[in-house]
Amino acid sequence: MVAVGLIALTTAGCATGPTSRKEVCERYDSLSDRIGIGTVFGNPVFWAAGELADVADRYEGPEDLSSDAERLESISDADETSLLELSEATESVAALCGHPLGMGSTRPFG
Repeated sequence: MVAVGLIALTTAGCATGPTSRKEVCERYDSLSDRIGIGTVFGNPVFWAAGELADVADRYEGPEDLSSDAERLESISDADETSLLELSEATESVAALCGHPLGMGSTRPFG
């Protein structure tokens, strides 16, 4: 039981520092990989939105991603969302990463 608590505490501690553009864009691409057309259902989408909200909230670059982080956090707690809602919630992240949600990737080729 103590080991489980220690692992949870250690894992939570890793998610408290600042994040980089690369980390934000990796989570953004992960969310993009999980979306479909029309209404979006399913835990992977909402989990990915929550992960992106976390890194966007901790981003310390010149761009302000706090609004995106707030909207993504709300989506991550929802039961249903749409591609339009996700796109609107990631406008600043999309500008940072250089492509709209679901189109393109910031991952290197090869």
